[in-house]
Amino acid sequence: MKTVDDIRTLNKSVHFRPACNFYNMNELAALWERKIRRTLPRVTVTEEDLLSAAAENIIPQSIVASFTHDIFIKGCQINFPIEGPNETEACSLYPNEPFRTLDDCFNDFLAKMKDENMKQSDENTKQSNEISPPKPVVEAFAITATCA
Repeated sequence: MKTVDDIRTLNKSVHFRPACNFYNMNELAALWERKIRRTLPRVTVTEEDLLSAAAENIIPQSIVASFTHDIFIKGCQINFPIEGPNETEACSLYPNEPFRTLDDCFNDFLAKMKDENMKQSDENTKQSNEISPPKPVVEAFAITATCA
């Protein structure tokens, strides 16, 4: 919101890339695993796998593979310089401004999940005077990127 009235941002593209939130996919998964105290299933997709899927020219799978390669292998969303008179970065404009971390966001998300589970549990308790059956165990499985 500060950029709206800041003369330094007039007619400029303002990028928001706080260093505290730079994670690769494995680091992001590890952060979430620490929060939930569980290990997530992993599927490794190599660069060669993505390039061969993109080259097959089967729509939409080849498009998904192409974008996935560009974003996660080449890093097109963060691996570019911010330079020139029409670009600036929010962290350099406001160095003393604290930015929210993904760690904080995950904490909030977990708190919300716990609140929702508590509400659901309270509703289930109110609905039955009997001992409720145990909840089924959900098995973890690997998910691959597809378009349906």
